Amino acid sequence: MRFPTAMRGYDREAVDDYVSRVNQVLAELQITAAPESAIRHALDQVTEETKGLLERAHETAEEITRRSRSQADDRIQRATQEAQELQEASEREARQLRDDAAHEAREVREAAAKEAREVREAAQREAREIREAAEARVRELEADAQAIIEERARLIGELRELIRRLGEFADGAAGRYPSARPAPPEADQPA
Repeated sequence: MRFPTAMRGYDREAVDDYVSRVNQVLAELQITAAPESAIRHALDQVTEETKGLLERAHETAEEITRRSRSQADDRIQRATQEAQELQEASEREARQLRDDAAHEAREVREAAAKEAREVREAAQREAREIREAAEARVRELEADAQAIIEERARLIGELRELIRRLGEFADGAAGRYPSARPAPPEADQPA
């Protein structure tokens, strides 16, 4: 008789059915009053068969247990290896993310520094242009002021000349037309 294998040995139900049938056959033999030696022989055979079955079942159970442990060890080893690979992949990815972030930060800093330089240079250019325009305007104003000063000096010189001539003319007229001295004011006269 062959029994189907199951987890940790033979299928217990099949073995129990077989043992039950053997016990039934034995009971039938006893009932039919078969010769005692035949019964003994049958019992010995059944006992040997059952013993062999139990040994094979035990060996099969040990083999299944050994294979299960081996499979479990393999699975644990694979799981450990997968966990290690996942950890290494995570660390690589984290390193890559840090490197990418550092690179991007460096690019942002460089762009900001470049923009700041450009803004500073533009402001310096604008300040220089404003200063140059202001200096040009100051020069224009100084030139206008100098022109006004020179015009004023010329006008003052012309006025002085005119005053001098008027004085000469008045002196000449006074010499030609002497006038009477003006009378002193009445308040000055004795009463």
